Amino acid sequence: MMKKFTVVLFLTLGLCLQLSAQIVSTESFDTNPFVPVGWALKPTSNNNAWVRVTTGTNPNVTPHSGAGFARFRSSSTQVANGTQQILVSRLVDYSTRGTQAANLNFWMYRDDLSPTYDSIRVFVSSSDTIDATATYLATIVRNRTYAMPDTQAANGWYQYTFAIPVTYTNSTTTRFLLQGTSEYTTAASANMFIDDISFDEFPNTCTGIPNVGTIVNPLPLICGGSGSTTLSLSAPITGVIGLTYTWESAPSSSGPWTSFGTNATTANSGTLTTTTYIRCTVDCSVSSQSYTTPIDSILVSTNPLPTVTVSPSPAPYCAGSAGVSIVASGAVTYSWSPAAGLSATTGDTVFASPAATSSYTVTGIDSAGCAATATVNVPVVNPPNVTMTASPNDTTCSGSTVILNCVQGNTQGLSYLWSDGKTTRRDTIVVTSNATYTVTVTNASGCSATDSISVYALPSQNAGFTYSVNGNTYTFTDTTNGATNWVWSFGDGNGSSSQNPIYTFSQPGTYTVTLYVTGPCKVDTISVQIQVYPLAVNDLVSENGLVCYPNPVNDIVMLQSDIEFVALEVYNLHGERIKRVPVSSKKNASLEVKDLPQGMYYLRAHTVQGIKSISFQKK
Repeated sequence: MMKKFTVVLFLTLGLCLQLSAQIVSTESFDTNPFVPVGWALKPTSNNNAWVRVTTGTNPNVTPHSGAGFARFRSSSTQVANGTQQILVSRLVDYSTRGTQAANLNFWMYRDDLSPTYDSIRVFVSSSDTIDATATYLATIVRNRTYAMPDTQAANGWYQYTFAIPVTYTNSTTTRFLLQGTSEYTTAASANMFIDDISFDEFPNTCTGIPNVGTIVNPLPLICGGSGSTTLSLSAPITGVIGLTYTWESAPSSSGPWTSFGTNATTANSGTLTTTTYIRCTVDCSVSSQSYTTPIDSILVSTNPLPTVTVSPSPAPYCAGSAGVSIVASGAVTYSWSPAAGLSATTGDTVFASPAATSSYTVTGIDSAGCAATATVNVPVVNPPNVTMTASPNDTTCSGSTVILNCVQGNTQGLSYLWSDGKTTRRDTIVVTSNATYTVTVTNASGCSATDSISVYALPSQNAGFTYSVNGNTYTFTDTTNGATNWVWSFGDGNGSSSQNPIYTFSQPGTYTVTLYVTGPCKVDTISVQIQVYPLAVNDLVSENGLVCYPNPVNDIVMLQSDIEFVALEVYNLHGERIKRVPVSSKKNASLEVKDLPQGMYYLRAHTVQGIKSISFQKK
């Protein structure tokens, strides 16, 4: 609490009336609370070493003045050795200090008890912390016999004054820091006491004519026979000293005037039952000049107040949406406040999209000019957390059942609409083809969220294959859809695990080729009987160089050999000879076969060194 408030003014004549204003502020800890408003203790955890007392012990002390003072508990029975705590002052106003001198003063009780170095260190800083930016001023040791900063002949109160460096100027961020420290060894220490702190301040002061503009009256017409309104000023002057605000009312514009309200930039009219006139006079004690606002009036009518309502109320806003529509009714014109988060501030319908839950007030004025208000709360509601899942999997065999789930956790108050028309939390489907499913989930506040999931149908693994032939070499091609494993049996005791094997049969004949397939959805098999014919000459040359061509053949088979031919014979697959042609001794021969039916045949070539065989195909 401030014990005194002294204003010292420095004035000069000319265009500028004011150089600066210096005041002396005080704090004497005469009343609670402790710490005073704006002051602080750091750290707060050190047993509150700084406290307010009305009398002191160890040593026995009474206040320097007034009813109370501050004590730092440095006794070894109360705090541990080395305990420190800072008493931080409120912010000091140096707005107009310039280069003027400024001091900090306080009284400290010094005694000769316990010759220890209990002390108070004094700092000035632009923050509330003793760090590298703080300025050290002095240290005062409790024991008066130590010359820190001086010695004293008797126990008692002594005043200490500290000059504040001019680096702390033209600001409102300066603080004083009084750091108490308890230091003792084996001897019991004693408490420290301070009182009557005073310091210079240099706040802004008023100048010239304090023109505060006009009266702002949000309710110039009061209906229903009585009511009140809060008045303000269009250009209030704040942050300076020396101003006095006087609000006055009167039954007519000529008076008589009666003061009401408080010395502030706003005032409540109180309950009015008749038309009343209002004015505000502002006096500047520094310039000795005054300003009076134009007279304003508040009309009081017996017309009933309109009944203004808003719908919906409350009006939940779904976060991320374009806004919730709010409609006012019951009046002719409407104004809304605050403006933040609203699409407009006038009209019966607005859209609200606040960043956080907010309340809006609508003022409705009817055709008679009577106004009433209604308030609507707009809570910000998050849409449901929709995350689609498919169980057991989103990829499954055709014909399988899959359960689609869209919300995990709390589902209270939610409704559902699936793209296939279901309205349950879960959608159970039978997968027959690839498809995408969408769900819209709406909570109790009407906020919706949508999500989709695609489900894929795996085909059944129906075994199948094709093949192509090159002589007695067969290339098998798997045509099964989606198989993952293959086992082939070629019917001659051999097999393969390749998907598309190439296999050469060693002998002509009829073989049953079987394919076994395994896939994620099915195990299947297929068998195909194939005919393997004797190798054509185009594909095989005998050991002694016998060749026939073309193969297959239409009309004439040509033969070549490095041994002279004697005769040629043709046999069918049953071993029956169907043609014999003698050949003169030469290494080239031809055989007409256009009269033979289509099929495979064996050709036996008689040579001077024996018989050799080869097969050919007739087209």
